[in-house]
Amino acid sequence: MITFPDDRTAELHAAWSQVRADTPAAEAEPLVLDCARRLSADPGGEAAFVWVAGLVEMVEYLAWRPGAAARAAAVAALLAAASALGERECGHELHPYEEELALLDESELFWRPSVAYLLGEPADRPRQEADLCPGNVAGHARLAADAIEPFGVDGIPARVPEEHVEGVAELTDFLHDYPSCDPGPTIEINARGLSDRPTRGALAGFVLTQHVSCWYVIHRITARPVFDEMIEGLEQALGLLPPASDCVHGEGEHPDPEERHYETDAQLGFYLRSPGGRAEARGFLEDDGPMDAWVCPAFLREQAEEALGELRGRHEELFAVRDTSALDAAYLTPEGALDIGGLTRALVHDPFDSAGGAVAQNVGLWAARRHATAVDPHVRLVLLHLALWVGAGLDLPYGPGREVRALLRRVGDEVSERGCTHRADEHPDRRRFRGGYQAEKFKQHLDHLYAPATHPAPADAYPAEVWSCPGLLGQWAGESVAELDEAYFEMDLEDGDELSTLL
Repeated sequence: MITFPDDRTAELHAAWSQVRADTPAAEAEPLVLDCARRLSADPGGEAAFVWVAGLVEMVEYLAWRPGAAARAAAVAALLAAASALGERECGHELHPYEEELALLDESELFWRPSVAYLLGEPADRPRQEADLCPGNVAGHARLAADAIEPFGVDGIPARVPEEHVEGVAELTDFLHDYPSCDPGPTIEINARGLSDRPTRGALAGFVLTQHVSCWYVIHRITARPVFDEMIEGLEQALGLLPPASDCVHGEGEHPDPEERHYETDAQLGFYLRSPGGRAEARGFLEDDGPMDAWVCPAFLREQAEEALGELRGRHEELFAVRDTSALDAAYLTPEGALDIGGLTRALVHDPFDSAGGAVAQNVGLWAARRHATAVDPHVRLVLLHLALWVGAGLDLPYGPGREVRALLRRVGDEVSERGCTHRADEHPDRRRFRGGYQAEKFKQHLDHLYAPATHPAPADAYPAEVWSCPGLLGQWAGESVAELDEAYFEMDLEDGDELSTLL
């Protein structure tokens, strides 16, 4: 409950406080224009605080998509008031508006500074000496003007909201590739942080956060929900950005990608979302061209489209159903036999070669699919070992991995009731053949297993009956399935396990 000094002030506050970002222009614009006109008529007068408070109350509307005349009138009036009132000396070390700076988060759906105390006396907040100080009123005018036109006014104290400081710390942790916890949930939360009608600062900060995160995600993340959230968020952002034709910058005035550092982009991704954060950003942007270029729609569209393209491409690689039909020609002889040397050679790849990794993944998927239709028991055994090799050592993405897992799960179920007559030390140690230089040794074993007449036996060769032992196959398949189940947990929850079947 607020006690107003007179009915007129109460009526004005009631009208202004109903204006939100989604208020129809026919209702909001007359109120904005009237308020701006009155403030412009006497920006340093005794009643200036009333009209400043009115524009601040309507800042959600003004910071979204007001008419050009309303935007220009409001900004001009607020800057005039900030200039006229801010030049007056006062004895206050701290003004009430400064206490709000660290709480003003434009990412919030219902964001706006609290200025009702300028117009009346709230029941829970007795009037303070500095409330109507010209310096305090000027401060509120600057905050509102900066929300409407980011970087359009100086003199705002640097006060970064604590949650934004924490957001920068979390983001830079995993961009440094030293995350203190699973980065996936943090990235997902950041990707959901865009309101339907964001301020220009909040929209710019969101796009930069997603852009700087996407490079880490495409190289380090294999959970589909993270990609889905980021793609959906960037699609939403592109729909909210003004057209690129609204750009007012000359050639070379947009931030240069060659001179940018990911830590700066991470900071700006959060600092752009509040007046106090933008004031902090001025300190490290002042020598880098026009600061408002960071909120330019043309620049932001470039960033959003680039990140979206990278994420969509990687999404396809990781999660789509792959076509392996062309591999028949590559890995079958004219007589229809397996080209075992070519198959195993494809699996002995450079771990730092992403293309080699994709080739190996496709070979494992091809082997799993061919196993489902193969008739010859010996061929089926070798195909199974190829799938086991890929399933155990290549961090299989969900797209090919769920089909490989389906084969291994079925094999595990089939052999679980069959006995094993070998001692534990008579089985090959699965850990011996997991990547690195050991993969070359495993290649020799599989080459010899499939074609002993043309591929010599390794020095430590095992009999064929060991490679087909139910105990060995059940153990190896079970361990791989358990690892893949853990890696695919989130995606299995989304899809239902029935989708993890061979096609």
